[in-house]
Amino acid sequence: MKRRNFIGITLPLAMLGTSRASELNKPELVFGVIADPQYADEDSAGSRFYRNSLEKLGNAVEELNGAKLDFVATVGDLIDRDFKSFGKIMPIYAKLKHPHYPVLGNHDFSVADDEKSKVHTAVGLENPYYSKEMKGWRFIFLDGTDVAIYRHPANDLRTANARAMIGNLREEKKPQAQVSNGAIGEEQMKWIKSELDAASSANQRVVVFNHYPVIPARNGHNLWNAEELVVLLGKYENIAAYMNGHNHKGNYGTHAGIHFVNLKGMVETEEKTAYATVRCYPDRLEIEGYGLEPDRNLGKL
Repeated sequence: MKRRNFIGITLPLAMLGTSRASELNKPELVFGVIADPQYADEDSAGSRFYRNSLEKLGNAVEELNGAKLDFVATVGDLIDRDFKSFGKIMPIYAKLKHPHYPVLGNHDFSVADDEKSKVHTAVGLENPYYSKEMKGWRFIFLDGTDVAIYRHPANDLRTANARAMIGNLREEKKPQAQVSNGAIGEEQMKWIKSELDAASSANQRVVVFNHYPVIPARNGHNLWNAEELVVLLGKYENIAAYMNGHNHKGNYGTHAGIHFVNLKGMVETEEKTAYATVRCYPDRLEIEGYGLEPDRNLGKL
């Protein structure tokens, strides 16, 4: 049974004119979002039921296909391990009637070294990070695996650089200095700033997607350079939300007028699912959760 657990503040309609009230009751666009299906043909481990994700995702796709959506996003960890797992889960995504925009997570690279370069193609990505503009909004899809120990073959120089970075973080006693996390590189950080500048110039509202959380601070699941990204995002007043997965228990926080939503992992529990649809209004986001994912009403802060 779905739970209704609305969080946030919205403007009283009585304080608005009739036309403006009508406008605020009509979403500008709607999208679906899924976190951590993490499929593998493997026995369950703890609360993770890897095989069950195929049926859960199939049911989610059927439900989402019945809704009028502009797109569906997956915030990482489409598989748990083994490149052959993509061959099982991607045909289910192919049944979506809506465009699918994924970002990749650490488990998506839990494949053999000679298969790591094929992961992006396997999920239909031309570029590891990208953006989409529609209906006065800009959606920015990040690559939190940009700098990571698992991203490239073991003997790759980039892997050595990632090991050096995590070593420095451990010396600084950063809780996110975990091998399962990653960082956004300098080139991508510059690209993010250019996208946010362009969105501001175009008067667009922004939603950012990534696999890794960045809020709250000092969290073991966070992006390695979470603090750097939070500082950058906090400079812009047009960012409505940052959405991620990775922490399967889910989380929520706010900073600088931005809602940070950590969605729950679909792979968790034997029978219950977890995903959401998001309605984007001029003054708020309304998240309708399915299964373990709660509903949220996120007004402007």
